[in-house]
Amino acid sequence: MPVQLDTIEKLIAFMEKYDLAELSVRQGDLEFRSRRGERKEPSIVFQPAHGIVHSVPSPALAAETAAISTASTSVIAADKPAVGKPQKEICSPIVGTFYRKPNPNSPPYKEHGDHVDKEDVVCVVEAMKVMNEIKAEVKGKLVKILVEDASPVEFGQALFLVELD
Repeated sequence: MPVQLDTIEKLIAFMEKYDLAELSVRQGDLEFRSRRGERKEPSIVFQPAHGIVHSVPSPALAAETAAISTASTSVIAADKPAVGKPQKEICSPIVGTFYRKPNPNSPPYKEHGDHVDKEDVVCVVEAMKVMNEIKAEVKGKLVKILVEDASPVEFGQALFLVELD
């Protein structure tokens, strides 16, 4: 898909208008991220499927973010180049606490070396007392668990590394 410069310009103008240090917009497999100055917590993170996942100063600000991001955002591919067999990271779609198992008395959803399918739940991320199941969304072999159980995670942080089938 072609990069739509007018959408990028609107997002950057939005950042300047509200003096945001960082803005992340994700739609499907494509995402836009921009950061000004030193790295800080994202000021606003918007996902059409999940809504605003960071606190927003005002409803008008949230509405403007939604309007900009729904203007067919086809900006930057999120996948990284692979070396050898293709690999893909499973990333956290929200800020919260990462758990490898559904409750303290259960076994982990997946272990190192396990096979995962697109619909397999690989972990949960608790955000605001809601347990959000995270699905693999890829098919392959789980080659690395990148986060310790019960650790805080950020939006977009890699949780697992999967070697694709």
